[in-house]
Amino acid sequence: MKLPILARAAALAAALPLFTSIAAAQGGLPMTDGSHLLSLGFGGGVIVPTGDASNTFKDGVTGQAFVLVHLGPLPALRFNLGYDKFDYKDALGLPGAHTNILSGTGGLSFDLIGGPIRPYITAALGAFDVNSVVNAVNTSSVSKVNFGIDGGGGISLHFGRVSGFAEGRVQNVYTRNSGVISAKSIQSIPVSFGLLFGL
Repeated sequence: MKLPILARAAALAAALPLFTSIAAAQGGLPMTDGSHLLSLGFGGGVIVPTGDASNTFKDGVTGQAFVLVHLGPLPALRFNLGYDKFDYKDALGLPGAHTNILSGTGGLSFDLIGGPIRPYITAALGAFDVNSVVNAVNTSSVSKVNFGIDGGGGISLHFGRVSGFAEGRVQNVYTRNSGVISAKSIQSIPVSFGLLFGL
């Protein structure tokens, strides 16, 4: 089944921070960034298709919510849920056609330096549910869950428990030829801005 794979990935992303928090409360893990172990982030922005996808899609919109689990001097664990939407280019003659990508990834986030201004890098693996609506009038669509990678970097500005961030990531979703997904992979660069809250 396709959707249960993504559902299990999302459930794991939600459960792991809880287990880690319990372990920390019992003295098993140190806290960083002051006194909080977990941070909750929200962001949004634009997403630029690259590679073969740039011949088919316009620039799109992106949104994300994620949890950071701070592990002292070690890289933080990052569990991310994302949503991307691309419209097809007008030249293809597919009015209203678009592609939605729902993703669930897990990986690492590492601050390059400490202090109130912190550049960081991220790397993650996960599942990407690619749903292409090829005929908006007749609601004809093709949906497939694929494996993918997500990585990039950004900069965060800390004000106590609240931080602002800006980041760019490179996504590569590995697909096989199926329906309108004719490229070997869908590549995209999400650029997002948002807030991070220490819990």
